[in-house]
Amino acid sequence: MKNKLKVLCIVAFMAVFTLSAATCFIQSGGGGKSLNSAEALKEYLDKQPANSLDKPIRVSMGANEPMLPKIAEAINSAGKYVSLNLTGSALTTITGLGGCKMLVSVTIPNSVTSIGDTAFADCTSLTSVTIPNSVTSIGQRAFLDCTSLTSITIPNSVTSIGSVAFAGCTSLTSITIPNSVTSIGEHAFRNCTSLTSITIPNSVTSIGNETFRGCTSLTSVTIGSGVTSIGTGAFYECTSLTSVTFATGSNIPDAYFGTHAFPESYRGGGNTLKTAYRTGKAGTYTRAANGDTWTKR
Repeated sequence: MKNKLKVLCIVAFMAVFTLSAATCFIQSGGGGKSLNSAEALKEYLDKQPANSLDKPIRVSMGANEPMLPKIAEAINSAGKYVSLNLTGSALTTITGLGGCKMLVSVTIPNSVTSIGDTAFADCTSLTSVTIPNSVTSIGQRAFLDCTSLTSITIPNSVTSIGSVAFAGCTSLTSITIPNSVTSIGEHAFRNCTSLTSITIPNSVTSIGNETFRGCTSLTSVTIGSGVTSIGTGAFYECTSLTSVTFATGSNIPDAYFGTHAFPESYRGGGNTLKTAYRTGKAGTYTRAANGDTWTKR
């Protein structure tokens, strides 16, 4: 009888321990539940306790492209913060997750070659995205207004960054632009107010109109030698920008050096960077804080 009671006590203890551990496991975001439909995801999330941004529920999904908007809807409807792993999915394009405000992080499978237009736009809780080396393009407005995104690594397989791709990512403090990128679209990083410096590699040939407009914390920029065109207002309203370096070999034709490209033209007067570059070409140019005159160092 004592042995039976002992066994029952052990079983009861293990059951309680397992249940408690499982609950903690889910709340802490450890591990992950494997699911194959948006309906199953919604049902699963509805059963989980309320959580916080720093403790998302981890979920692995096998999904195709038409399922992605339904997955976003299920996550929003459940109102639980989720870390989504799509590694097991046979996807070539990521799209349709825009507006998923409870999505905290995403792992993208190696089969994906493009992040589509508005793929993650307005995912305001998104803090991190793992982009595999298979991705070659990031579409227009792909990460528009992802206000919690603090950093992102763009792999060296990417050749193009679409217009407005990261605009409004106000928490973005750093971004890597690899040597594979040849063009950066208009407004791509507009109003990324936490960016402090940027290096544009030699592979890039054009910087679009207002690409970095309103990046008010940006203090220094290095522009690669391959750049032959800087769009109108490319660095307009970058009020903290005081240092711009043009790499050795830089040669931007006057006609392709956009008006209001740097933070001096809208104040009027002074020796604009465009004027200074006409004679100085490659080198580092500095501007006195809140001044209008650029001088080659």
